[in-house]
Amino acid sequence: MTSRIIRVTVGQLSLTLGMFWLVMSLTTPEPRHVSAGAAGVGGGLVLLLWRRIRLPVRPVLAGSVAVGLVGTVAGLIVRTITVGGMFGWFEDRGWPFSWLGRGALADSLDEARRQALAGGWGVDLFRLAVDVVVWSYTGLVLICVFGLAVRARKARRAPERAE
Repeated sequence: MTSRIIRVTVGQLSLTLGMFWLVMSLTTPEPRHVSAGAAGVGGGLVLLLWRRIRLPVRPVLAGSVAVGLVGTVAGLIVRTITVGGMFGWFEDRGWPFSWLGRGALADSLDEARRQALAGGWGVDLFRLAVDVVVWSYTGLVLICVFGLAVRARKARRAPERAE
């Protein structure tokens, strides 16, 4: 009973926050914001409709955790370099949210870049956690859609075999 209450609460919060994020990001040209909102909406719906979906919990959970971790690491491929002000150089990595970054301010752009490269990377733990959640919800939705498609295909083939 407690796990159902937690699942429904997390599903409702995810659906609400995902819809809010989706509506607020519809006017932005950034597809990463729209995809993050859609993942929240999809994940919330899956959690709320879990009893109707009737898929095995352990494989779905393992798959969504794996997609969450792999997607977060793969998101590091996306690199954004920003020149801020006159003499600031900043580099960020991560998708949909940049959670790994480095940067510096100096008297010249080349000096700022050199200091940033020498300074090392900083990790934003909140954005990292949000990234993992967004990718996990994406995996949850994709696995459930795939599982339901396989189930529907088997159901359509079953009457053909009976004849």
